[in-house]
Amino acid sequence: MRDIGSRILRYRLSRYARPEDLWRHRLLRWLVPVLLVWGVYAGLLSEHSWLRLWRLSHEKRAVATRLDATRGEIDRLERQIDDPAQRRELQERVLRERNGFARPGEIVYRIEGAEADSLR
Repeated sequence: MRDIGSRILRYRLSRYARPEDLWRHRLLRWLVPVLLVWGVYAGLLSEHSWLRLWRLSHEKRAVATRLDATRGEIDRLERQIDDPAQRRELQERVLRERNGFARPGEIVYRIEGAEADSLR
């Protein structure tokens, strides 16, 4: 009895099974490796790969941070130029360092060969 029951079950299952589709089987056999090769190429090797885009996004964040710092420095320098007291201090410092001017009561020592360094 058991043999007949299992045979009937197998017959019923095989009757409703999908027919073997050779085209689909061949297509899957070639499609999977092609998709894997494309994934490696698109992810790692191409000029517009995902890895390169990821690195560029990190570089973009770093450049944006440096840009913000530079803009802050520009704002600080513009405030320094616009403020009369700071502008006077800056002009005095430039005159003292580059041109050798001195305040009343100060002594200026000139060292030969150091003029080129002070002009930079």
